[in-house]
Amino acid sequence: MLPQRQSHIIKQKTGPDDPELQANLQEALGQVAPEDVIAIADELAERHARLFSGLRAGAASPASSFADIASAVAHTKANARTITNYFSQGDFAIFTQLLDGDAPTPVRVATFVEKLNALDTRLALELATGLLHNTSPSDHWLWTRWLWDPTVGTGILPLLAGSVHNLVADNLADGYVRVGAVTAMSVKFGEGTGLFTPDLMNDPKRVPFANSAFLACAYSVYLYGTTSWRLSREFNGLLPTLPNMARRLLGLRKQVEKY
Repeated sequence: MLPQRQSHIIKQKTGPDDPELQANLQEALGQVAPEDVIAIADELAERHARLFSGLRAGAASPASSFADIASAVAHTKANARTITNYFSQGDFAIFTQLLDGDAPTPVRVATFVEKLNALDTRLALELATGLLHNTSPSDHWLWTRWLWDPTVGTGILPLLAGSVHNLVADNLADGYVRVGAVTAMSVKFGEGTGLFTPDLMNDPKRVPFANSAFLACAYSVYLYGTTSWRLSREFNGLLPTLPNMARRLLGLRKQVEKY
């Protein structure tokens, strides 16, 4: 059973079962330009080539670039620092088992998280699925707390799916499978927004990262929509722009806005 306390991002009486939420979210996504999603997908593709492609099949050790890898899979500096400190001794053998082990991927994810029992489970999941997705984006998906956080029952995936029903699982392996299924379903929602343009979907380098870019933008729209009502205008002016908020969620560096 899911806990009843609300996430700090969800207004009272607003959640996955709100009958007006999907319509409102789709309308709000009009704030996002197709060019924003394309730019973020391009940045993810560039990072993949620079930082993650060499990790496949044990082609390279992450030791020399691990701080950058940690920053890529964690959406806050504090979490990236926690991951970096955890692996400060340079023992990366567990990554080989995660990326190239013989067990099915959901089992490898669950095993990885269970072995990192000194880390918060959500952070260990973000590390595991971040490594898998960024290394082989066409085969694996992300499981971050902003996508689906079962500890509080929040995230963009249940909002797009209309309920938490398809995400509730008894164990981490099954949870990973369920997150993947709902992530795939979210593509249909994305197609309805007009953000999945031919320039995005017909480019072989962009398309593996298209849905991650879209989901980060969707969560950013929702985050702004559910917090701005109780923030002062001055404080809102200090928030990142919507595309840069999406970049932060995906571990990308913010870009200077052009006017």
